[in-house]
Amino acid sequence: MSNTHSGKRDIWIRGNRRAFGAVLFPMLLLFAATTFCLTPAAGELHIAYRVIAAILAGFSLVVILSLLYWIFKPLLAHQDGHLLVYLNPPKVIKVPIDLVEVFFAGQSDSFMPNPMSNRREELSESRNIVIRLAERATDYHERKVKPIFGSWEDGYIVIRGTWTEPINKETFRFLNQSLVAAHRQQKETLKA
Repeated sequence: MSNTHSGKRDIWIRGNRRAFGAVLFPMLLLFAATTFCLTPAAGELHIAYRVIAAILAGFSLVVILSLLYWIFKPLLAHQDGHLLVYLNPPKVIKVPIDLVEVFFAGQSDSFMPNPMSNRREELSESRNIVIRLAERATDYHERKVKPIFGSWEDGYIVIRGTWTEPINKETFRFLNQSLVAAHRQQKETLKA
């Protein structure tokens, strides 16, 4: 478990680095489009083909950069007595750590197609991280977040496992131990 120092952000949950493979197709498209635009033979082709290739290269570059941004962005962190929740990009939502009660496992739609299903509209399920907030935290019981990343209703924050590092028993042990340490640190700070 890592220590939390004043002013330092302590990352608790990272994005899904397994999704790194999703960058492969846009990278190939970027390479092909750029090569097409820069080859001497392209000069002999109609300008419309080169414009289309340049647009594809630009689009691929934007997709690559946004995927890399989200792969390395934390989803949960702790800093200065607040749980930082990154479910409404690019904004971070700060929740006072004393209002966070527990982390536990949940399950819901992943918002991703189910590869094992014959029906196109059927979604696969994902294991999720659920955060229960204190009942007294009425100001934090609901927030608007991107549905693909999770939900925030009735004092429960749900982070879809599709977008996180692998979730297992150790994940919840780490989260709850980090929460206890953060609560303890906050009490010590208030006593001082």
